[in-house]
Amino acid sequence: MEFNDNAESGNNQVAALYVEFSDTLQTTVFCSGDGSGTLCPCANSGAPGEGCANGTGSGGMLRSSGTSSIANADLVLEGSQMIPSQPGLYFQGNNAINSGNGNTFGDGLRCAGGGVIRLQVRFSDSTGSSATSVDIGASGGVSSGDVRRYQVWYRDPSTSPCGTLFNLTNGLEIAFSR
Repeated sequence: MEFNDNAESGNNQVAALYVEFSDTLQTTVFCSGDGSGTLCPCANSGAPGEGCANGTGSGGMLRSSGTSSIANADLVLEGSQMIPSQPGLYFQGNNAINSGNGNTFGDGLRCAGGGVIRLQVRFSDSTGSSATSVDIGASGGVSSGDVRRYQVWYRDPSTSPCGTLFNLTNGLEIAFSR
């Protein structure tokens, strides 16, 4: 933000205020499967900032890039540490379930709920990573000032720690701007 309150115009002193806003990404990681909130279903805890551990021994992670500006439409949700070559459903919810601690669901914790919208199914690559390619704000019907929660629900068909064959990433909360 830049302020200029002493601009000159000819011989007269003119008071002017210039405010520049930069588009930012306002996110909060919540609902980690590290035991700090709801415990993972079969003692399959992940590290801080991850979901409950999956068949790789790590928990799936959800992060983002771009900005939270509706006008820019450049927000990308990025899942990692999931099971390679498996589908994952990126979804949006209005609320953080159980005060942001989540409830057990499959091999993980369901953290985002209330008015759930399916955004996109993406297959992870050979490293267990994937990213959205849709306009998150438009797909989720988001407006400036809205706060939404996100997760990825992904398959873990061969190595599922609890035997349910699916897991979820941590939750990610995003506050949108114009």
